[in-house]
Amino acid sequence: MLNKKPIYIYDEDGLCGFLWHVFSYEKKKCLKEEQVDIAFNKGQKQSCYVFYQHSDDAYILENASSLTANDFVNEYDVYVVDKGFNWTYVRTHETGWCGPYFSRKVKTI
Repeated sequence: MLNKKPIYIYDEDGLCGFLWHVFSYEKKKCLKEEQVDIAFNKGQKQSCYVFYQHSDDAYILENASSLTANDFVNEYDVYVVDKGFNWTYVRTHETGWCGPYFSRKVKTI
């Protein structure tokens, strides 16, 4: 089980816990830097969920095959996942310093 406290998932002392700290604190393997947009652009995207760190709303994008990383270049703390949660694409408000990130679900035998 992952202990959330050392990766600042919780909001304490005015510091907001971001879900993407799972990647920035290297608790989950992911691609970084220029590899991220390449992987996201090449990936299969039939249907995706899109949600933001500071919103309770989530969006479902159907027929999302033409979706690219460039579509999110001006977005911050946005998460894009396929409907099966097989991969995750994240653009942070600190992109360039922390993020973007791309991670795939680890397949088990």
